[in-house]
Amino acid sequence: MKPPETLAHSTLDTLPINIAVLDDEGTILFTNRAWREFAGDEDGEMEGTNYFTTTDVDADEYAGQAVGGIESVIDGEQDLFTMEYPCHSPEEKQWFLMRVAPLPEDEAGSAVVAHIDITQRKLAELAAERRSEELKAERQNLKQLVDRVDGLLKAVMGDVLTVDSREAIEQTVCDRLATVDSYQFAWVSELDLRDETLSSTALSADRPTALSIPLDADDPVAEAARTEEMQVVTGGIDEQHSRLADSDVASVAAVPLVSGESLYGVLTVYADSDDVFDPREQAVLGTIGRATAAAIDARETSRLLTADNVTELELQVTDPDVFYIHVASELGCSMEYGGSVPNGEETVMFFLVETDDPSAVCAVAADHPQVSGVSHVSTSDSAALFEFTVSDPPVVSVVADRGAQTGDILVEPRQATVTVTLPASMETRSVVEQVRNQYPETELLSVRERDEPPVSRQAFIANVEERLTNRQLTALRKGFLGGFFDWPRDVSGEQLAESMDICPSTFHQHLRAGERKLLEEVFENW
Repeated sequence: MKPPETLAHSTLDTLPINIAVLDDEGTILFTNRAWREFAGDEDGEMEGTNYFTTTDVDADEYAGQAVGGIESVIDGEQDLFTMEYPCHSPEEKQWFLMRVAPLPEDEAGSAVVAHIDITQRKLAELAAERRSEELKAERQNLKQLVDRVDGLLKAVMGDVLTVDSREAIEQTVCDRLATVDSYQFAWVSELDLRDETLSSTALSADRPTALSIPLDADDPVAEAARTEEMQVVTGGIDEQHSRLADSDVASVAAVPLVSGESLYGVLTVYADSDDVFDPREQAVLGTIGRATAAAIDARETSRLLTADNVTELELQVTDPDVFYIHVASELGCSMEYGGSVPNGEETVMFFLVETDDPSAVCAVAADHPQVSGVSHVSTSDSAALFEFTVSDPPVVSVVADRGAQTGDILVEPRQATVTVTLPASMETRSVVEQVRNQYPETELLSVRERDEPPVSRQAFIANVEERLTNRQLTALRKGFLGGFFDWPRDVSGEQLAESMDICPSTFHQHLRAGERKLLEEVFENW
């Protein structure tokens, strides 16, 4: 076993702290490995030298403080001396904590000096100080921004609240922004999904021509509509923008008017300087854009909720991967959608198909990856009824996710025309874009508003479907689409029961129960 003195020295050599032991004259009696490595004294030549005489007290203020502190501990004037000091090199910055404490009288030495590397702590403290100064500056900038936003927003909203239409809101915002010294001109454009263009609906001053921009154009206004994010451009402004502003334009800010999931257009502001739309100014315009969109949304929602009408969209889908377009294209036939019924985790879609060969329809559909099951239910003089089992009904499920409802689906080779009905409070663009995200080649053929009866079609269907079981709804759909209710009948109850894999008596029970619930819903809302 090592003697206590040797053991103590070995222990000190393991510490990552520079340690030296001094006698009462300041002579270095011992240094540990960390001290020797830091000082470049691998052979321990510093031991036996006087710490005070080797320290240049005139070199800097810290050297003098260090010597004075060590002497005060050796002389018994202090029980502990500490000092933080920098020790930088050309390669890196370092800081140390010097700690001097007395040794007991029975020890071979008078004081122990330790130098502890505190570089990481000091760097963190300096970073915190810098961040504190940055935050002070940011708070000052934020206060200026808040004052500007608050003043302009109050002015805009004060004007907006006095008008009673979307058109008036847009015009008021343009007129108000035109009074700002740093702005030249402002206008609002609205997106027309039928031809996918953005056309001006309000301008801050009379102009000989209005601007119409294709949605797919390389233009900040179009980009703002596509991304629903503000676009700022400086330099190289398109000539048509300068013509609309009636002067040279140095910078443009295009602000999308978005509220919730609805895009109501783009607010575009021009300036004659390229440094106007800095981050603070963008924050102001972003706030104005959101407030304007919220005001438009409130007006539109109020108008739609008090109107007895719905929006009806007619979409043309040409995606060949849609199973019913694929079937119609492969067989050169037409198909007509007859509704859907949930079937566990899947859905059964009914289609009337003009065909003389039902087996060919089953064969083509069965090979399609979207179809997990297909069966021929019945054939009448005009068409054959088929049911296709799918996990995700093409197009139908997409519009349902947006709260819209699929009406007719008329399928011809290479295309399907889909009619979609939207609730009065729904924004058209969100539904069309949802379908296009799934089926990019979709074309919007028409947008119509029509009167809705006191009990809307959607509400009536929802009430019926809530009251009917899946079996009852399936029996009614198959009976109606298959010709069971025609005279003479095109299909028997036995055939329909067989297609549902149930006995005839059970089929008729489901059919009668469904008929009763359907009639109750009709006469209750008569």
